[in-house]
Amino acid sequence: MSSLETCKEAYFNDVDDLVSHLYSAFGELTPLKLQKTLYFLFAIYSGLYTGDEKEGVQEETYSMPKYLFSEDFEAWTYGPVIRNVYVQYKHQGGYEKKEYDFDDSDKVDAEIKKFISDVGQQIIAKSDFSLVDRSHEDKAWKEAIGTEEAIMDKDEIVNEYRRRLKTSKQ
Repeated sequence: MSSLETCKEAYFNDVDDLVSHLYSAFGELTPLKLQKTLYFLFAIYSGLYTGDEKEGVQEETYSMPKYLFSEDFEAWTYGPVIRNVYVQYKHQGGYEKKEYDFDDSDKVDAEIKKFISDVGQQIIAKSDFSLVDRSHEDKAWKEAIGTEEAIMDKDEIVNEYRRRLKTSKQ
């Protein structure tokens, strides 16, 4: 996505592109690790970038997309899950390892690539069940678990992580 384009709501048009990139960058991931990595990348990205403009090298401002990707999370027993990623992994043979084609000369692309690498490494370093336990602390998961559709409210995720990250910076 070029920063000169109108800012899209989500950076990745299809979460499968991000999943393939994660496999390329970090190797094989357990289904739990994959789902929690997607969730925490989404949540932390939204908390860091939603509503903010970033300053480029020449003080040019640019807007980041609101979401890293647009797919919804469902509140499952072991934490947030993107159903179509689960189905692709479990029933359709998984994903190929394919590095996403970031344009390093584009400010938004460069920022997203660095974010995924830096934050992804921190998430991947955690155990599967520490990530599950941590996801169970989030309000959006608590409010959705046990409901009929179990869809987690994206705005609740964004707002919670904006608050958490703002508090941690103070």
